[in-house]
Amino acid sequence: MQKFIASLFVAAALMFSASAVFAASGASLFSSEGCIACHTINGKGGTVGPNLSHVGSQRNLSWIKTQIITPSAHFASGRMVTINGKSYIAIMPNHKDMPASQVNALAEYLESFK
Repeated sequence: MQKFIASLFVAAALMFSASAVFAASGASLFSSEGCIACHTINGKGGTVGPNLSHVGSQRNLSWIKTQIITPSAHFASGRMVTINGKSYIAIMPNHKDMPASQVNALAEYLESFK
């Protein structure tokens, strides 16, 4: 029984650290891919695009992934879009060539903001 409890503890610790790695790499990607130039998270970043501080409570993981890869699936490029009462011009670049592992890391990072 003690071995079983120990293995559950180890599994939980590994899941937590994998989650932390995704968050760390997601945060790094948010900066390195230039997202921070247009979007704000927790008071830091640009204001050209919507504030993403609570995007995870407004959009699911699948929606966020689609928005990263093909933003025109949600918003026609160059059109005015109103999000949370504020208007923006939809100009987000697509990241269709971004590796799936990076899309997942970035999307999971953004989805964590509730």
